[in-house]
Amino acid sequence: MPKKENFTSIFLFFLIFTIIIFAVSKFGFLSLPTSILQKALSPLAGSVFSAFNFFSNENNSAIAKLSDQNSALAKKIINEEILKKENSALADQFATTSVRSQTLLAAKIVGAPSFIPGVSNPQSLIIDKGTKDNIKIGNAVIYKDNLVGKITQSNLYFSKVTLITNPYFSATVKTLRTQAQGVIKGEGGKKIILDNVLQSDDIKVSDVILTKGDQDMKGIGIPPDLIVGKLISVAKKPSNLFQKGEVSSLLDFSNLLTVFVIKY
Repeated sequence: MPKKENFTSIFLFFLIFTIIIFAVSKFGFLSLPTSILQKALSPLAGSVFSAFNFFSNENNSAIAKLSDQNSALAKKIINEEILKKENSALADQFATTSVRSQTLLAAKIVGAPSFIPGVSNPQSLIIDKGTKDNIKIGNAVIYKDNLVGKITQSNLYFSKVTLITNPYFSATVKTLRTQAQGVIKGEGGKKIILDNVLQSDDIKVSDVILTKGDQDMKGIGIPPDLIVGKLISVAKKPSNLFQKGEVSSLLDFSNLLTVFVIKY
């Protein structure tokens, strides 16, 4: 602190002295002495300027270093939070699913084409697994024991999951309570329609809808007993050949971060 105070005093002295010289020179006096004095003092002025630049640069360097440390800390916190959520999803999946863990491939959701939060609902997802991970068209995609959709496109590094709410999605299903059979079809938005249920079959609101199974000889497709959702309405008219209803998934697809591909 004493060194800093001495430096400040010296600086103030030369500052006042310079102002006096400047004022006198404005009136044309001491032009020769002034030029001599300026020449004599120029090395000292340069030293003072360099000293201030040194302290200023040191201060800026310290601020920049602190900013870099804060950025690194923020990135570390974000990465730890993402890792925690992914580990939690993995733990939940393998603790609750009835599917053999060796057939499940965890995949991170990296995109949702045409999805706008608060405006529209996702109808498909892009995941970070592709043909290099042995992903095949038709593979079922789940979260816990809930059906998310199926793989409809794939390249080396990424795949497209068509959700069960998508109008291009359909699958055969059954009710848990009575084993009544039907077909689910996506209707866009959050809607899933249950159709092709015989009039004689017993279905009612709150029935749990499960997949019946649509796998081929290679095991590709949708396995049985995955949860599609719950029946939230039933439309039964004697004049119609079939009764139908609306199904609500137990999942919020817009909040999913990780899904699991069933592969054989």
